[in-house]
Amino acid sequence: MPKRTPSTHTAEIAGWFATWLRRRREDQGWTQEQLAHRAGLSRNQVQNLENNRNNNNTGVGRSSANPSLDTLLALEDAFELPLGELLVEVRALMEAEAR
Repeated sequence: MPKRTPSTHTAEIAGWFATWLRRRREDQGWTQEQLAHRAGLSRNQVQNLENNRNNNNTGVGRSSANPSLDTLLALEDAFELPLGELLVEVRALMEAEAR
């Protein structure tokens, strides 16, 4: 089965998620390595999320990051921020920057 290409809307939200993640991490004063350790992720995963890259990119077109629910829950724990609030923060960033 061919790999599904993210919609424009999905790619846009992934970009805002990447921006939010980097800012949130930096606001905490954490390195990518520190966030990775707190979340039980690899530093490479954090780097890919912050750069909106999918590690499975085959080189055909742009493949945005698409974190799994497990990854989102790991970030929820690391930031001590309920998942719903995490998503609300990403949406608020999108709306604030769009003005």
